[in-house]
Amino acid sequence: MVSPPEPLPTTKAEEAFIAIRQLIERGQLPGGAKLTLASLSDQLQMSLTPIREALRMLQANGLVEYKRHHGHVVTRYSIQRAEEIYLLRQTLEPLATKLAAANATQAELKSIRELQEEFRLVVDGDPPRFADVVELNARWHRMVYASAHSALLDDFIERLWNGVPYQAIWFVQRRHRSVADHEAITTALEARQADVAGQGMLDHIGRGRAATVEHLQAIGSPES
Repeated sequence: MVSPPEPLPTTKAEEAFIAIRQLIERGQLPGGAKLTLASLSDQLQMSLTPIREALRMLQANGLVEYKRHHGHVVTRYSIQRAEEIYLLRQTLEPLATKLAAANATQAELKSIRELQEEFRLVVDGDPPRFADVVELNARWHRMVYASAHSALLDDFIERLWNGVPYQAIWFVQRRHRSVADHEAITTALEARQADVAGQGMLDHIGRGRAATVEHLQAIGSPES
């Protein structure tokens, strides 16, 4: 299967973000690899400022960690860890979605719909802004889960989202399918159809799980 072309970056920082992300995705920067401004500047032929900002973006997306006395390193992740995290996500996120169908206020449903429409516009943009696609996907999900009105559940889900750096690596290849999934879930939430919304989220996460594991296998990630 041929992947769609990479969205074009619009800033130097985004260009650096995508370039480093690709190195991680292809296994050229494996988990645990140390990242320094000087080495990345030489490798990418870019100044330090956009690389510094790109590292912040990568850290925010879970691809890079900052370790005291050691600096930035590529986050270690394995197929086993991804499987475990997606198993938990498939348990907690459909539950939160079902609760949102029952508990969301009209204002929250309006926000979910607005985020979905904004997400659709960004995905269909020419070219789509990669960073905005990732951010709006996360904002839509977080709005749905916040609408469940369960702080403990919301906290658990947030921790899982940071467990595997799937948000930034290969999500963009599935962006059009995600628009369709989000639309079905949003419509079910608006209709207060808890079971339909929950099943939609379960299926949505299941597709993400399959794509994530396939990708990790393709780049030779460790089994455990």
